[in-house]
Amino acid sequence: MPKVLSPTREHARAIWDAAVAAADPFELVRAALTGSELNQAIARAGRIVVVGGGKAGAAMAAGAEAALANRLDRTAGVINVPEGALRPLRTIRLNVGRPAGVNQPTAAGVAGVRNMLDLIKTTGPGDIGLCLLSGGGSALLPAPVEGVSLKDKQDVTTLLSAGGAAIDEMNCVRKHLSAVKGGRLAQAFAERGCPLFSLIISDVIGDPLDVIASGPTAADPTTFADALAVLERRALMTKTPQAVLDHLRAGAAGAFAETPKALPDTAHNLILANNAMALTAAARRAEELG
Repeated sequence: MPKVLSPTREHARAIWDAAVAAADPFELVRAALTGSELNQAIARAGRIVVVGGGKAGAAMAAGAEAALANRLDRTAGVINVPEGALRPLRTIRLNVGRPAGVNQPTAAGVAGVRNMLDLIKTTGPGDIGLCLLSGGGSALLPAPVEGVSLKDKQDVTTLLSAGGAAIDEMNCVRKHLSAVKGGRLAQAFAERGCPLFSLIISDVIGDPLDVIASGPTAADPTTFADALAVLERRALMTKTPQAVLDHLRAGAAGAFAETPKALPDTAHNLILANNAMALTAAARRAEELG
């Protein structure tokens, strides 16, 4: 005999379901891509290139394919997802970027990002880029700059964490050691003249675009000098890998271009859902139930 829930438990489940539905990655992306502005841009595009990463990446990619069902012949993409999130898709390739339950960057994640950058290099002004981002995107989009190894980045991240660094301090350093974070992914599309629309499910209070997934498609207000100041403030200069110090010092001296301080006109960020939206949906359902 099926178990019968009490009215209180039924209401609690209904409220929970409402919150989950409000943040459904598949439906959020599908709906966004069939909206008027994006749908018109996609209809005019020659090719559609999809990149990104996050814990909701697989469901977001599936939503994109559902919305692009009649255009999959000109769609290609790579999304980094956690182990266990794979599902069959037609044209967007899901790449396992890290083990399940381990929020650390891996060589497989780096390979996936390199594939994304190679794909971006094939785009042009007549194409359109889509970037799908969600929680966990920072660890799933590792791309150390030339001269800095993945282990170097892992080591400095561990040092910062153990040294009590705040998330904004960690992001500042990571952005200046990355080929995609701190707006550089948006910059890669802009260099090809390709419009970019980033569809974002935020897990950060206040939805700061430069913090979510370390801001690969957002302008970055921090500098190489700021990154060095973080290491100095946390007394980590003598412990930090030499390759990291060399890169940051060279960047501060002007040897490398800074992270972009303004978004290209062709880059657009759309927050599809956040914690507040889920809570609002839950509260609305609770009111309906009395």
